[in-house]
Amino acid sequence: MLFTVATGLLGGLALFLYGMNLISTGLQKAAARQVQQLLGTVTRNRFYGMLAGLVVTIFLQTSAVTTVLLVGFVSAGLMSLGQALGVILGAAIGSTLTAQLIAFRLSDYSLWAVVAGLIPYLAARRLRWRYLGQAILGFGLIFYGAALMGTAIAPFSTIPGFTAVLQRLAAHPWMMMLAATLFTAIVQGSAAPVVVAMTLAAQGGLALEPALALVLGANLGTTATAFISSIALSREAKRVALAHFFFKLAGVLLFLPFLGLYAGLSRLTSTDVARQVANGHTLFNIINMLVFIPFTPMVGRLMERLLPDAPEEEKVAKYLDTSLLNVPELALAGVTRELLRMAGIIREEMFPRVMQPLAEREVDLLEKLRRLDGTLDYLYKAIARYLANMNHDNLSEEQMVAQTRLLYIANDLEHIGDVTVEMARQWRKIETSGIEFSPEGQAELQEMFTRVKENFTSAIQAFASDDQALAARVIRGHPEILRLEKNLRYSHFQRLQRENRLSLETTSVHMELINHLLRLNIHNVSIAQAVMGII
Repeated sequence: MLFTVATGLLGGLALFLYGMNLISTGLQKAAARQVQQLLGTVTRNRFYGMLAGLVVTIFLQTSAVTTVLLVGFVSAGLMSLGQALGVILGAAIGSTLTAQLIAFRLSDYSLWAVVAGLIPYLAARRLRWRYLGQAILGFGLIFYGAALMGTAIAPFSTIPGFTAVLQRLAAHPWMMMLAATLFTAIVQGSAAPVVVAMTLAAQGGLALEPALALVLGANLGTTATAFISSIALSREAKRVALAHFFFKLAGVLLFLPFLGLYAGLSRLTSTDVARQVANGHTLFNIINMLVFIPFTPMVGRLMERLLPDAPEEEKVAKYLDTSLLNVPELALAGVTRELLRMAGIIREEMFPRVMQPLAEREVDLLEKLRRLDGTLDYLYKAIARYLANMNHDNLSEEQMVAQTRLLYIANDLEHIGDVTVEMARQWRKIETSGIEFSPEGQAELQEMFTRVKENFTSAIQAFASDDQALAARVIRGHPEILRLEKNLRYSHFQRLQRENRLSLETTSVHMELINHLLRLNIHNVSIAQAVMGII
């Protein structure tokens, strides 16, 4: 009997969790772009953000992916942490839909859902229909898995030892809550323990109060997913995960002392005890949202104080979330954000430093640029590994081209960092010699650098906005840079013929810097060509 019960319970749990995974990944792949667009429109109003989180999570059936997207928006500066927290509160409500659906007892139709989903999943020629079939298949599996768990748990109610242990735990709601928290953290989802609580309550094994204590533990335990996923990510990701935990813990501490009142409120919603548990799960998250949404800006500032920016986080790939590798649109969007971050390091940290006049140059400038170049090298390797690990079976032809374009751009950005460091080495020679460029030579180098820097900015803008017309302008402007390079050489040689002492002393460095500036613009053109698909 024990073997049969364990088989049904663990097998049902496995089918349930696998079904949840199929729903989540299938709907992510089918509508990733629409999800991004929806979240991207709620950057100003926390209440709209809450509604967006609710809608997106109802659709995706997981709040974890919603949180991952929010991390990207916060890191990119499109949304403050306080605004993102409103979306998280809405996402928590949306994640309760699974329990609500199971309370309808649709298990009699679960295998029909498996059949209905399997047909497009195996036979559809369009990827979107295949992904929708995968999601329908997942719904069938979670209903069937929930039914198996219910059937397996039923005999436990007749075992005196089991009921005695259960009643002893029920007498201590905080122990029930902690047990559910641990179980939820292990299975990485709140739906499974909530379904167990619904089943035990429906079969008379648990009263409503301890069943709701299990629900509270499930809500707290689900924060483990965000914590684990944020370990290798940026400080912004850790703040989101910590805020998620803060909201859930505060809600549990608020509800647990008033468990009787909480149960009474749940009883008012239905006469069916399983439905009462499901409704209690939803009520907890709705009340939690109403209590905390006015305070999201303050909580955001608190998280920033608890986790301030750390300088060592430079060598962290903020947007390369491995959990999204099977969702090409989101994975490629993450790589794009990481590339724009690389470009920002070049534009804001490296370019302003490399052509400073000697009198204004920073101490240890070469070492600072080497450190920044090390960050670019790290990010380039991380991006290359990330793109290589993408599942090519999930990529459309257009996405495979986009993957190659991103690799080209990453390579060009990494080389731009290398060239900038080489320019700093040439400047070091001037510093140690104690002789500066002639005023004419300094002005000419600055002129060419300004043109190259403007082309870099245009190439990156073209990449960020997919503006092929702007990219074409960068490519068409390259002959002008070539002519400027020849003119600068000619002008320098003219000064040499006049026996200009400064020009004689600095000629090799001057020529090297012109070469490096030309190399920089060649990489600008290469980025623009990648934007236009010329690879």
